[in-house]
Amino acid sequence: MIGLDANVLLRWLIPDREGKLGSSEAEIERVSKIFLVDGAQFFINAVVIAETAWMLEKRLKLARTDVSEVVTRLLHAENIAVGNDAEVRAAQHQFDQSGANLADCVIAQLNLTAGCSHTLTFDREAARTAGFRHVDEQ
Repeated sequence: MIGLDANVLLRWLIPDREGKLGSSEAEIERVSKIFLVDGAQFFINAVVIAETAWMLEKRLKLARTDVSEVVTRLLHAENIAVGNDAEVRAAQHQFDQSGANLADCVIAQLNLTAGCSHTLTFDREAARTAGFRHVDEQ
């Protein structure tokens, strides 16, 4: 199994034809070849999921439904194992039901699983999401 960083995953998910990621054709080609190796298995941890979703939302301006679809495809891909699968699934559900970004939802779910009662934040949008509290409400 091969672990993937967000910068590799993004080059596989979003071939950079418009220069939005700053990828060269050679980088995209190298990454594509890696994913085409027969029998290759890949691991994506929750941090990579969060970072990838953040890039898709903030930098590439993908709609929330598109970001959620990307996560769904990663969770169901036969050649990809997702670390903290249960937390990522819960975060995706929370993301679909709230205004928070997926990275914040992953943080909340990981912290809840670790035994935290809540996560403190200055982010007012995240603070309206289950698992978070704004620091002023502590």
